[in-house]
Amino acid sequence: MTLLQSARASSKAEGKQRARDEGTGGAGGVVLELEMVTTSYDSVAYTVPVSVGAAQQNLSLQIDTGSSDLWIASKSCSTASCSSTDGRLYDPTSSTSSGASFTIAYLSGTVSGPIVWDTVQLGTYSVENQALAAVNTVSNEPLSLDFDGILGLALPVNSIIEQTIPPTTNNNPDGASFSSNLFSMTPASTAPSQPFFSLTFARPGSDAIPSLLGIGMHPSSVVPDPSKIQYSTLVSQGVGILFWKTNVRAITVYVNGQARPVVLTESVTGAAFPTALLDSGVPFIVTTSSIANGIYGALGISPASDGNYYVPCTTPLNMTITLDGQPELPIHPLDLTSEPSGQHNSQYCIGLIQADDSQLTANSDIGDMVLGVPFMRNVYTVLAYEPPPFNMSVYAGIRPTLGLMGLTNITQALDEFNNVRVLNQPLGGAPPPQVTFSSEPKMSVGLEVLIGLIGFFALCVTLFGLKWFMTRRQWKKQGMVDTDGGKKGEGEYGVYQLTRRNSQSSDDAPVSTLRTLAYATRKQKVSQYTFDSNRTRVEMDPVDEFGEWNLKYENSPPSIFDLSDPWDPYAANRDTIVGTDAPLPDTPTSLDFLTTNHRRTSDEISCVPESTSVPLLTNRHRRRSGSQSSDNDVAEAGVGMAGVGTVARGSQIITGLHNNLSRSDSVDRNSSSLGPSTEVVTPSWRFSTSHEHPDTVDVDIR
Repeated sequence: MTLLQSARASSKAEGKQRARDEGTGGAGGVVLELEMVTTSYDSVAYTVPVSVGAAQQNLSLQIDTGSSDLWIASKSCSTASCSSTDGRLYDPTSSTSSGASFTIAYLSGTVSGPIVWDTVQLGTYSVENQALAAVNTVSNEPLSLDFDGILGLALPVNSIIEQTIPPTTNNNPDGASFSSNLFSMTPASTAPSQPFFSLTFARPGSDAIPSLLGIGMHPSSVVPDPSKIQYSTLVSQGVGILFWKTNVRAITVYVNGQARPVVLTESVTGAAFPTALLDSGVPFIVTTSSIANGIYGALGISPASDGNYYVPCTTPLNMTITLDGQPELPIHPLDLTSEPSGQHNSQYCIGLIQADDSQLTANSDIGDMVLGVPFMRNVYTVLAYEPPPFNMSVYAGIRPTLGLMGLTNITQALDEFNNVRVLNQPLGGAPPPQVTFSSEPKMSVGLEVLIGLIGFFALCVTLFGLKWFMTRRQWKKQGMVDTDGGKKGEGEYGVYQLTRRNSQSSDDAPVSTLRTLAYATRKQKVSQYTFDSNRTRVEMDPVDEFGEWNLKYENSPPSIFDLSDPWDPYAANRDTIVGTDAPLPDTPTSLDFLTTNHRRTSDEISCVPESTSVPLLTNRHRRRSGSQSSDNDVAEAGVGMAGVGTVARGSQIITGLHNNLSRSDSVDRNSSSLGPSTEVVTPSWRFSTSHEHPDTVDVDIR
């Protein structure tokens, strides 16, 4: 029986497991490998190789558990289906004609032709005078190079050929089915001692389960312990048992881990339970609309206008079926939905459980469900003609029973569904099918790796250059990069900031330019206080001329100075007030000279003429003009005083002066401490008449 709607050239399915035949035949039985053949986008046929006739023609027949007859497309067939076999057709010239004809109608398609007798060999078993139909008309059957006909394994009572040519008890040719002839071969040592067929069907894209046909023998790779096989009682019609059919006890759909049982009504025949038959020739699960609506209704899905059920491709249909005498048998979610033809990664998939109330009636003998390939992939099926333990020594007639053993782990099945439908990965590690081919040359793997490495290094260089550019731009904004690209020192940067603090100019001249202009200005002046710069000593104070600590020497003066550098605040030969045009002396070598400090006394200062310029003392903490100050302001404030062009002397103040000091309000306290002075200032400081050097005290200027 089949539901295929259209013919299509078939090809070998992907992921087929190549299993070796097992057993030697005879009484011990044999296990044969099946071939999975694609017949349409969502349909496959499982075929077995056979040899037919005296010429031992190699043909392939589909295993069909829903019918009981054997037919092969013959060379006299001229229909479109027969043409798709590429000329591999049965030649009945060596056969014996029976004079009878054969016609069978499936759910979709018909087959007809004469009945002949010929020799048929399956594995190591050879049956002579086997009745078969050499059909010359095939419609709506997807025959192909690997699919030449059908080997029906349903019960003999359902055979049309057997009804046309009744079996006999003598050796004359008759219409007995292939299974009847196989298990009744004589002598008994040539026939299987255990009268059963067993089946396992592989899933496309997976090699977890092989496709096998067992004849009187269980495959050891699938069934290590035959005692785990559970057997169900078959349902009989008025004329006897026609199909491998049993009662359905329960159907359960699991949604987010919650069990949702499907309400089962009575059978279409009026029986208490609905029935289901196993049919390997049907690529779907066919049932009544009542059962189908209950299954899909658990997911909130209703039938579409075309009668089909459409399920989101990423939503698993997780369901189990409980048959008579069996535990819950889970079905793999990938076996229950299929993507539409030619629509890879489609949003909606076609549900492979379909309703067909017109075929499932009380008069059809089919029952309420047809469990096709989607169900049979999930179980190990035993079509037994005798209940176990098998004992053919005492023949009591055919007492068929159906044995099943579940093969699907639902947890693993859900993970595989997620990998295939959600992550778009192949099932079972098999490579995805190649749909299109390209004739364009491809790059070698080594060249692709080389291009990848070059691209990686180029990216690294680009990121490094971007980082360097952003860092340099940040330095420029902070003034830490000179115009010639060199990085400024921390000390010079701090000095430059202090220099510009009192500047009235808004131009952002670099520090090198400002220092050059200041040096040129100082060279134009000659000190009127001391005429010999060699007599003037500058204390080695770690404070530079702009009032900032010189960070260049890490707050400790060096032991040896570059006396030739006019801009070094630690050079020993400097004029106290301004620079001089006199050439710098040679670098002194005497350690005494380096350590001598010169400090002028009050007598020396009192002898200075009025026209002589003296250092202009500035108060670092300025008060507003016109404010009155007491004699103790200087001492209380703890301020430091520095002369124009000199190193700051904020760390030393003569202790005897603050009682006699007076300040003239006429002094411009806002005068800049930098730059030349054009006004001669006569200070009004009065000192004591003592000629002794007053004590000094260190004052920390904060």
